Amino acid sequence: MAKTHTVTVRGIVRDGSGGVVRNAAVSVTNIDQARHWDTRTGDAGEYVLVQIPPGNYTLAVAAQGFKKYDRRGLVLQVAQTAELDVSLELGAVGETVQVTAETPLVEPGSAFLGEVVTGRSVESLPLYTRDLNQLVALTPGVSDSPNFRAPKFSSGNSSQFSANGGPGGTNEIILDGSPQTLMGANRAAYVPQPEATQEFNVQTNSLSAEYGHSGGAVVNIVHRSGTREFHGTLYEFLRNEKLNANAFFDNRNGRSRAAFRGNDFGVALGGPLTRARNSTFFFLNVQRILVAAPISQTLSVPTVRMKKGDFGEVGPVYDPGTIDPGGARQPFPGNQLPAALWNPIGVNLLKYYPDPTSPGIVNNLFARASERPSATDISAKIDRRLSNRQNLFGRFSQEDVRDNRPNYFGNLASPDLSAANVRNRSLTLDDSYWRGGWILHGNYGYGYVSSLIQPAAPGFDPVSLGFPAAMRSGLQVANFPTISLGGCAGLGPSTSFAVADSKFESHNFSADAIRAVSGHTVKFGGTFRVNRASLFQATSPSGSFAFSEGFTRESYNSSRGGSAVASLLLGLPFTANSSTSGGVGYEPALAVQARYGGLYVQDDWRVNSRLTLNLGLRWDSDRPLTERFDRTSWFDFNATPPVTAPGLGPLRGGLVFAGRNGAPRGNKDADNYNFGPRAGLAYSVTPHLVIRSGIGIMYSPSLNGGPTATNTGALGFNAFTDYISSIDSGRTPFTTLSNPFPNGFNKPANGRDGLLALIGQSVNAQVRGDRTPYVAQWHFNIQHELRNEMLFDVGYAGSAGVKLPAMAQLNQLPDQYLALGNGLNSQVTNPFFGIIPATSSLGAPKITAGQLLRPYPQFNKVIQTWGSLAHSSYHALQAKFRKRYRRGFQVLAAYTWSKMLDDNSGAINGGNQGPPFADNNRRDLDKSYSAFDIPHRLVASFDYDLPFGAGRRVSGIATYASGAPISVAAIPNLTGSFDGNARPNRTGISSRTPGSPSDRIDNYVDRAAFSLTPPFTFGNAGRFIPENRGPGRQDWDVGITKSFPISEKFHLDFRAEA
Repeated sequence: MAKTHTVTVRGIVRDGSGGVVRNAAVSVTNIDQARHWDTRTGDAGEYVLVQIPPGNYTLAVAAQGFKKYDRRGLVLQVAQTAELDVSLELGAVGETVQVTAETPLVEPGSAFLGEVVTGRSVESLPLYTRDLNQLVALTPGVSDSPNFRAPKFSSGNSSQFSANGGPGGTNEIILDGSPQTLMGANRAAYVPQPEATQEFNVQTNSLSAEYGHSGGAVVNIVHRSGTREFHGTLYEFLRNEKLNANAFFDNRNGRSRAAFRGNDFGVALGGPLTRARNSTFFFLNVQRILVAAPISQTLSVPTVRMKKGDFGEVGPVYDPGTIDPGGARQPFPGNQLPAALWNPIGVNLLKYYPDPTSPGIVNNLFARASERPSATDISAKIDRRLSNRQNLFGRFSQEDVRDNRPNYFGNLASPDLSAANVRNRSLTLDDSYWRGGWILHGNYGYGYVSSLIQPAAPGFDPVSLGFPAAMRSGLQVANFPTISLGGCAGLGPSTSFAVADSKFESHNFSADAIRAVSGHTVKFGGTFRVNRASLFQATSPSGSFAFSEGFTRESYNSSRGGSAVASLLLGLPFTANSSTSGGVGYEPALAVQARYGGLYVQDDWRVNSRLTLNLGLRWDSDRPLTERFDRTSWFDFNATPPVTAPGLGPLRGGLVFAGRNGAPRGNKDADNYNFGPRAGLAYSVTPHLVIRSGIGIMYSPSLNGGPTATNTGALGFNAFTDYISSIDSGRTPFTTLSNPFPNGFNKPANGRDGLLALIGQSVNAQVRGDRTPYVAQWHFNIQHELRNEMLFDVGYAGSAGVKLPAMAQLNQLPDQYLALGNGLNSQVTNPFFGIIPATSSLGAPKITAGQLLRPYPQFNKVIQTWGSLAHSSYHALQAKFRKRYRRGFQVLAAYTWSKMLDDNSGAINGGNQGPPFADNNRRDLDKSYSAFDIPHRLVASFDYDLPFGAGRRVSGIATYASGAPISVAAIPNLTGSFDGNARPNRTGISSRTPGSPSDRIDNYVDRAAFSLTPPFTFGNAGRFIPENRGPGRQDWDVGITKSFPISEKFHLDFRAEA
């Protein structure tokens, strides 16, 4: 059993006849730092040495009447339990038997699944972005997302992968024994650069009880340390367009390679800090990244004819002012919108769209822009051996990143345009102390991430677009508004990331004690973590407006005709199945805190020379989130608001505020019964054949505490004023862009309105009864070590996710009322008139009959955020082949054949909640392939010192993987369910079109395989399409190195990677 960042060495010392040798002196020595760890064998001849840093070692054993045993060439790796039995020969103590042998490749001492990526692999394998994340994917069972290979300029996405079916946003990243993941999306505070990385271990299934707060993998990274000799590297990695192939879409659109400049340079240095060179060591890495990168994208934009009011390219467009009593509209003659009907704001917004570069109405703009990200990374570590009983080390790391979003339109309204500054910091202090047969260990870790997103158009005046002057008073941030345009690229910033200033920090304290007795290595300890965040992330702070075909369709409940661009030109936002189409938000700056604690006991019991049992129990507790000034709330389903609505009976449901009227401060009930047993078995059939199996329960982070008031449960302290597009289910417009908020703006009541808070509005509610998600893991595998340092490993791994985070629309119309059909849209007297504010779509004199049939009719949407609602299952056959580096050659290959199902992939996909269930009343219908279901995945890496031409080396990584499943949505949403997720019906034919992925770009899915559902029904298409997947991956990364010796201690390397 090894602590996260260290190694355990144990074994039995015997004589030539097989009898045990008692009281033999055992010493393990680090040859790079001249540090040693000593013990003596017990009555059963056993010895155990723990808390040993990874590195190069020798093992020495001496006993009276026997020759001294000296074993060299030992490479001990992070989180390893090395079983090193010794057989002594009779003779004088002055005689020595010298053996040169590495540790066995089989793992008879532990049953846990994982893979070590060695320092040589980190140094030699080609990395497209020089990012350790790419090497995590060498592990069997790991599924990485497409952006995992994208250029990385910050450590934040390092935990965003799925391991053996575990949630992607819940992997634990540990650096030098300190957790790096922070609250919210579980992003990592810091991951070192390759030059500062000694090695790392990706552990994926049935882990030791010392590991917790993870629903997937644990990645143990060891920062490089200094040695007795000075070692250093001065490096520069260069990329430019002359070394790059042209991008696929650049070729497709007849564009040549764009200018590219990429420089990654730095210096790494390590060595002793004292003359004796055996007690204090340092290591320092400083790196700078400068990039000027072209970014190209194919987008859809309005055509020149559309901007002039001519919609002959899209089919019939209908006049919203001509609706008859049955809801039908008359088409515009010749599909021409009369200029007299054009809305001046819509006209001005359309001016920000560039003209198409190719014919057609879809994918008609090939846009090219540039990004200029830069990063500075500094990391330093000092190791100090105070005595033979005590070791200390400390590490500090900082990473500063600046980035800007590409300006595809060449103006301030380009989609998602912004500039970001990110700072990451990480600190570790670690102390290990040996006394009286006990090993005591303590570790303090600090992680910090700040993120500042600045608006692209600060001070922008909405009046310049034609909005009324009153609009200025309702905006929290003066910036270009966010425009969503159906079928086309939008304008302006993201609704959620227009402006943000968030700071996350974590203080982690851990302590443990280890004792080895009679074959048992018992470890117990705990960890305590304080997560804090200062959060400001504005939601639609400068206004957002969503346009669809709605008001220009043939009728309000038809899918025939219409154009979102026409709706924009008329100034009529509309969102199907909703009375609102955007709005203006106000968010407070919050200061939140959440504590986490865990206790565990682990016993690694070597029953005999063949059998080892790993037995453990862990208790985890994510404590409720609190806010410094009690600005949190939750939804009480049984509360009775002080409102009487004639004809509806008693209403229920409302927000309860922390710290008021006897309410607790935390936003959820404490979950105190999270006990996770762990059990593993390793049985050595022969010294080279080991059978291993394990099972365990891992409690993952709750993931609450995201960067917005919605995710932290601070509703009632923020405010949102809806743009009310219609109060009669889309028959007629309520207002236009020219007067978007006729009844003024909502302001935060800060909890003073109690159960009347946000009445008439949408509520993204925390639920106190949500529980901590967990993942049950199990596996069975066989390891066989072959000759010439080769290992073959094959087995089965499975997992089941329970209570995973997901989003649900709790105020969806009960399914039995869909039979009322158009009657749901009939206008009736509003019992809430005069009670609900006029700024709400529910505050008008009339209301739809369907609204009054909803579970909580006094609200619009009631969205459960981060609800413990989703489930997943994973089964896989996994095979691995490893050829350890010997005679200039090493290979690691892993194949995974798997199937993964879930009913919501939000938690799997990087901690994002994802869309709600299609039908919240029938969540079981969403069970389907997971977004991370990759049936086949083969990844192989190699490193080969060529036998000709001294100093030449070739290395590479090859990845072959199936494509991810794809989904199809129905537009418009005709379910009439008040925000159910619309899917089409299947027609009975395959959706897969013939040809290669490049041949199918414009026709990847056969639309004839689907049809729109009749109004007031749900489609029968699944969440993902089983027969059609996205393009698979076929990646080859190859590197060639030539080393030129300058002197005995200096050499110059040239590397080329592709």
